[in-house]
Amino acid sequence: MKIGIIGCGAIAHEIAKHRKDVVALYDVNSEKCNDIQGKTCKNIDELISLSDLVIEAASPSAVKEYAEKIINAGKDMLIMSVGGLVDKEFREHLFTLAREKGTRIYIPAGAIGGIDIIRSARIAGLKSARIRSTKNSKTLGIDCREKTLIFSGTAKEAIARFPKSTNVTVLLSIATGIDVQVEVYADPNAKENTHEIYLEGEFGTATITVRNRPSKSNPRTSYLAALAPLEVLNLIDSPVWVGV
Repeated sequence: MKIGIIGCGAIAHEIAKHRKDVVALYDVNSEKCNDIQGKTCKNIDELISLSDLVIEAASPSAVKEYAEKIINAGKDMLIMSVGGLVDKEFREHLFTLAREKGTRIYIPAGAIGGIDIIRSARIAGLKSARIRSTKNSKTLGIDCREKTLIFSGTAKEAIARFPKSTNVTVLLSIATGIDVQVEVYADPNAKENTHEIYLEGEFGTATITVRNRPSKSNPRTSYLAALAPLEVLNLIDSPVWVGV
């Protein structure tokens, strides 16, 4: 498998540390790609032509700009900036296009857990889903002296307000089929990014809590989020899938 990566930030660096099949890179700031293996491409078309699977690790706007072109080219795609899929009409268009082209779109669990529970529970029906996220106030650009609720609303509203910090809310909405209720807390003393998920359905109830250490190179990104695409790639390579 030949992997191309859009966006040469913390996630791209982590992937390249573990994978030897990264062959192509693209970033609007090409200098960010200098210390990553693979060819730095002049444009997105060159990257697509060299890759079997394209990983988007740049921004929600990159998903909107490049996803359709990648899928139309018959290439598989792994999307990290799930906020780019918040618009349901655009999202369903991409999913339909992937079916028509015979390609796959992979959306990693990122910084949260329990997606296996959600997939199973959704079959019988989910009644409600909500998530409470707490991050250090500096990473959210908030000035406060104690833990403070700074947002309450839907996932669609959350990603519009915090496009770089609430991708997990959109992921949870896609997984549950519900525009989940979101609370975001800023805490000046928080050393971890915490996500608390609450589910209710015909299966019963579930509470899932994940406390993530921030990525050293990008505190706004949880370290687990940088590892998640690696597990997807491992599953693609493996004949055995556990817990899926």
